[in-house]
Amino acid sequence: MSGPKFSASLAQDSAGRLYDPAVRASLKRMAGADSRPLEAVSALRLAAKRLHDATQRWAESHGLTESRLQILTYLYISPGHQLPLGALAEAQSLAPRTVTGLIDNLERDGLVRRIPDPSDRRSVRARLTKAGLARMEAMRIDATARQAAGAGGLNTSQLAELRHLCLLLVRHVDSIAGEA
Repeated sequence: MSGPKFSASLAQDSAGRLYDPAVRASLKRMAGADSRPLEAVSALRLAAKRLHDATQRWAESHGLTESRLQILTYLYISPGHQLPLGALAEAQSLAPRTVTGLIDNLERDGLVRRIPDPSDRRSVRARLTKAGLARMEAMRIDATARQAAGAGGLNTSQLAELRHLCLLLVRHVDSIAGEA
């Protein structure tokens, strides 16, 4: 379920906060008097979708899919630029066979190499190759600039509040998911 579509014209409420009048009206009809939670989650979904789409286009401009980029990123930030395949699957909430397929493609492209895990004979690690490390170094500079530009309209306080609210929502969703 994708949620309501936001229109191109946003409005500001009395506190100067943006909202979409069409979405607000639709959700108010659906939810009744207090549609604020639905409206906030709809806005978050829209932001997540736009970020996902932008990341996918950016990854594709570098010859990658977003999933392959995520694998490379996890390896790049890991000690020794390597991780067990199981840890990569767990970190991204993916099935192990999905990670195996992604590693197959990255290995074919010369960006990753499989190596034995010295601490567990049954486990295999993925390690960035020199080409993979060079690709990530080049992409890191561009990614940092793009992310800073994308968040450029937010001041330091707003960025901290955005981070806090997103993580607060994650914590709450995780806590109620445990109850189900």
